[in-house]
Amino acid sequence: MLSQLLKITPRVLTHEPMSKHTSFGVGGVADFFVTIENRSELERLLQLVQQYHIPSLIIGSGTNLVVRDKGIRGLVIRLAGEFRQIIVEHNLIRAGAGALLSKAVSIAAKNELSGLEFAAGIPGTIGGAIVGNAGTETGCIGNIVNQVEVLFVDGRLERLTRDSVEFSYRNSNLRKYIVINAELLLTKRDFLGIISTMNSILKKRQNAQPKGMGAGSIFKNPEGTFAWKLIRDTLPDGMRIGGAYISPKHANFILADKGAKADDVLRLMAYVQEQVKKDCGVELVAEVRVIGEEFDLSDWSDQSDNS
Repeated sequence: MLSQLLKITPRVLTHEPMSKHTSFGVGGVADFFVTIENRSELERLLQLVQQYHIPSLIIGSGTNLVVRDKGIRGLVIRLAGEFRQIIVEHNLIRAGAGALLSKAVSIAAKNELSGLEFAAGIPGTIGGAIVGNAGTETGCIGNIVNQVEVLFVDGRLERLTRDSVEFSYRNSNLRKYIVINAELLLTKRDFLGIISTMNSILKKRQNAQPKGMGAGSIFKNPEGTFAWKLIRDTLPDGMRIGGAYISPKHANFILADKGAKADDVLRLMAYVQEQVKKDCGVELVAEVRVIGEEFDLSDWSDQSDNS
């Protein structure tokens, strides 16, 4: 398998610790970790995957991801090179799925384009943000998507208009595709106004959210309330299991000590869900994605690391 992969790209790592590629810093090894820099490489890789029925997974920057301690059997794919390009045309931004969302926010501001201010301070890639419909109470990326270019696992390319993409709260119907780039429709606004809005959002985020090894909000907000409030009212500040603990600053953030295990994070997540269900009657749904040996081959896209 290694020799076949190296015919496509020299950027192949074997037994690669996934702790290096997630913001949680936990998780076992991937059998193969491949960085792809152009569409030709990606199409050839998909042909190999199809031919040999290799379990495969595309990731973004790993900011919304928990990898189990037993790691990932098969192939992990990261998009780089041309997939990280960002092009501005009038009031449109065309961005590759591997481009950082933070870079798109900055480029939009410099070109006096408004609509991405809500994403100031949100980590992850464009692909992950779109697949997971990243956002805050001030907006979400689904509202500004004009078009998405996707690949099927058999190599077919399709351009999806906004009307054919179904966005919902922290989700979309794009998980069955491989998102390779997107077109965002923005509006003109003066630079100082954009920066003022972004600074206000960043200040609020910095005051409310902790720093450390974690993955942003762990659970989606249930309808009519906030996950952090339910957790805060149910469990003590700073509660921990092993090397994972609930942030005292924001109860919907789980942080991990250096050297923590993914199992610590997963057991704490499960305990939080159990206690909130018991005390409040509310079923918390994870916003982070958990992957590992139980990976489902029918789901090809983990670009949801906002994600």
